[in-house]
Amino acid sequence: MDKLWIFGDSFAVGQHKCAWSRLLVEHFEIKNQATNGSSEYRIWRNYKDHADKIISTDRILFCHTSPTRVYLKDKQTIISRLRESHSVCDLIFADIFAKKEKKFISILKHIWDDRYFEDTYDLLVADLMHVPNSIHINFFVKGPFNTIWTNNPGDINHMSEAGNRLVLKEVLSKFKE
Repeated sequence: MDKLWIFGDSFAVGQHKCAWSRLLVEHFEIKNQATNGSSEYRIWRNYKDHADKIISTDRILFCHTSPTRVYLKDKQTIISRLRESHSVCDLIFADIFAKKEKKFISILKHIWDDRYFEDTYDLLVADLMHVPNSIHINFFVKGPFNTIWTNNPGDINHMSEAGNRLVLKEVLSKFKE
């Protein structure tokens, strides 16, 4: 059975038995390295930290995140990191304001530059796009995965069980391309 490495954010974490990433176990030997709240830098870094364990016949799935999710040093405390499942959660712009993360609001108001964060995000994604035997999905950009997410909201990787099964079907079709 082929080995599949998964790198991504909470959309790819397989904590629930009906999560699409967990259902892939019927098709692959899964090495899921996704973590809740991962910024694109954390996804990129996580891949780089595991690259020496990946062999040429292994497959890789990258579940890219939002360009407005910003890497945060592991020792920093934010409300989201108080949950055991989110111990290395990075900052997503909308949550900072919604959760009133005061220590970050003033900093981001002064340093945020859309172009810088979008360019940095694009560079990280571009680097990962060159990884052999990899497929790439993103729930934050217009396309099939965003449509599945928005049409099937729920508590399993942000979707209903039906949504997770639709994602599984889309992911498997990408491997056949």
